[in-house]
Amino acid sequence: MAGISILDAVKIQARVVIPIVRALEAELGKEKAHALVGRALAEAQASFAAKRVTSRDAHPREEVGAFSYPVESEIVENTDHSLAIDMTACEFAKYFRSIAEPEIGALMTCGVDFAVNAKLRPSWDFARTQTQMQGAPFCDFRWRLRGK
Repeated sequence: MAGISILDAVKIQARVVIPIVRALEAELGKEKAHALVGRALAEAQASFAAKRVTSRDAHPREEVGAFSYPVESEIVENTDHSLAIDMTACEFAKYFRSIAEPEIGALMTCGVDFAVNAKLRPSWDFARTQTQMQGAPFCDFRWRLRGK
């Protein structure tokens, strides 16, 4: 979306996604609704990201910064076979907490990370054990080249 920030785009999307998720929760139950929406969003974001990267299966550091996310982070480890980043500030988390929707925020933003990484980096293992969206002090992004 030219001329609009990623954060603003997510805020606009949230105006549509939140009521849809609430309607699905009423029909299917919260667990099924979140699984369905989370899967759909992850697949859509993975396809979108795949079109924007310069090369598939590159070291994650090659793509860090390729997307202008409203976050602050520090690199904890950066070798030829690994990358560890602690995201210390996240405007997505601040926004979704401010509207009392961190669970749906997690579906829309954090929840897509595993699908995106699987599609972009099939030779890399990706792990994240905590997010600011879920109340942690930082998000711990970890990549390791499989077999190293």
